Amino acid sequence: MGYKREKMIHTFIKNYTEDLLDSKVAVFGGAGLSVGAGAVSWKELLREAADDIGVDVDKEYDLVSVAQYIYNESNSRNKITKLIKNHIQKKGEVTENHRILANLPIKTFWTTNYDEYIEKSFEQNSKLYDVKKSVQDLSSEVKNSEVTVYKMHGDINRAHDAVLIKDDYEIYGKKNELFTQALKGDLISKTFLFIGFSFDDPNLENILSRVRIMLEGNTRTHYCFFKEINKNDYEFRKIKNKKKERGRMEVC
Repeated sequence: MGYKREKMIHTFIKNYTEDLLDSKVAVFGGAGLSVGAGAVSWKELLREAADDIGVDVDKEYDLVSVAQYIYNESNSRNKITKLIKNHIQKKGEVTENHRILANLPIKTFWTTNYDEYIEKSFEQNSKLYDVKKSVQDLSSEVKNSEVTVYKMHGDINRAHDAVLIKDDYEIYGKKNELFTQALKGDLISKTFLFIGFSFDDPNLENILSRVRIMLEGNTRTHYCFFKEINKNDYEFRKIKNKKKERGRMEVC
């Protein structure tokens, strides 16, 4: 491990721990957090349906548009709903990463994942949690809950209403405005740790950019974990450039 990387990790641990003790932290779990538990990646979720209409997901980077194309070909929400239900399995096991996070005194979790592995990790740790699967859930609370999970793109048990296709993203700001406002508030007041996230999500991209503009660049420093790979790798450079565009984000 190089000196610069070691120093960066030390700084992250110091700063995040300080904010953790002040209850000023949050975790944002992306698809990468759930893959090890048995969930499929976005590409694998769409692969079979895309093959049916002659689209190779390995050659596509705009998977939201691929999902929209699948929907357009059938002109029905049923196919998209079935994709989520059939490929986001409930039988997987929570990972060591889930268990570590569940053991920490972190009170706020955000995720774009439809699966229930985060919730299962709290159950295994005997933690009472409050899960927000829709904006309607924001108006009520679970009494004595120790942690709140915000599932801003929906849940496997509400697959018909999940955010997946381009149409969903285009109306997200209007249909799910309260989710957007809640996330903006947390991004301003809490230090986030992004895990398993590629920063390709249009909603998060828009929200991070708006927060940066609103605060005129005076945003909190957030952190993100990526697997260790060759820094010359195209995907790594693309992600790193994206996170720089979104404000103060440190890669660990």
